[in-house]
Amino acid sequence: EETALAYFCQIGNPFYDRSSLNEQIYMKNLPAEAMLNATGIEYALIHRQDPVLYIIRKHFREGPNELRPLQEYYVLAPGHIYQAPDAASVISHRLLTAVHHFGKAFDEASQRAAYHPSSGYYWKTNNSSDELTKKDSSKDKVLTVTQRARFDAIFPNYHERFRPRIPAGTTTQTAIPPSTMNTEATTIPGGDTNLPRKEERTPSDSQSNISERPMIEVKKQKTQK
Repeated sequence: EETALAYFCQIGNPFYDRSSLNEQIYMKNLPAEAMLNATGIEYALIHRQDPVLYIIRKHFREGPNELRPLQEYYVLAPGHIYQAPDAASVISHRLLTAVHHFGKAFDEASQRAAYHPSSGYYWKTNNSSDELTKKDSSKDKVLTVTQRARFDAIFPNYHERFRPRIPAGTTTQTAIPPSTMNTEATTIPGGDTNLPRKEERTPSDSQSNISERPMIEVKKQKTQK
């Protein structure tokens, strides 16, 4: 313990404060117990792991039992001295390192992402360029089964939602249903029925029907008299 603390309190150590109580005790050749009632900066060995690790603390002594920690130092074999970082410095350094690596990962991922009309989104690899040229050379493959199924499922929905509306006040022409038309079917013995045919009327037939109606009414009036 005395050897590690004496090694730390050498003049060539940049972490050692020559105005500390340790330097005053050493210069005045006083016992170590004299520092208990003194006030000032003191260096003390708080942990040891022979022969590789020694931890020395720098604290401010305000009385026999009042100590305020200021800094800690590591003495590693074969005699290297390191200043221990505080918790805020460690956390900030770890966060900055994590953010840096996350940023590089996102940049790399954004450069690897690609899109092709026939295959959709994919990630670029070392062999993806050769595969992409092969896909471009084949012109027969226009749409995949997945893309065609998606189109068939989406298009009817939008067709019903955005159907064109007929403006108010306009009349629509309705087609005559086939059941209201005068049709007759001719049968052939031993065969099937032919297609229905429409009645053919000539203009003379329609005029004759109109001219017969008033004659019938006149005859009815004479019989009543």
